[in-house]
Amino acid sequence: MSNHHDTGYKELFSYPELVRQLIEGFAPPEVAAMMDFATLTDHSGSYITPLFGEKFEDKVWSVEVKWDGTRQRVFVYLLLEFQSTVDHRLPIRMLHYVACFYDHLIKTHVTTARKGMPPIFPVVLYNGSKRWTARED
Repeated sequence: MSNHHDTGYKELFSYPELVRQLIEGFAPPEVAAMMDFATLTDHSGSYITPLFGEKFEDKVWSVEVKWDGTRQRVFVYLLLEFQSTVDHRLPIRMLHYVACFYDHLIKTHVTTARKGMPPIFPVVLYNGSKRWTARED
């Protein structure tokens, strides 16, 4: 869900160059090295979660990745909520959002269940003053 604190983050990460810098700054170097940042494509929008009917607006980008000689498009899912407190349920919430995004990809014919789902690289930004103590995996 979005609130007024998200606006600045979402504006910043509307620019491909800043998305590239975020990935290069925080992803393992071997992961960032596989990405062709010239192919960054914005897929952001509003999505309705089927279970709760809640609307969430996050930044979603795709980028082509090359490994083992094969190129594949992956989605970089930036969950840009103003997270100022530690939330131990965040992994469950993230799983829910990713599942809803997969549902959106099927409904919009980007992929099919038979074809398989593209990898999603989820990123959560936390800007709280206390150390993050919730699990990160």
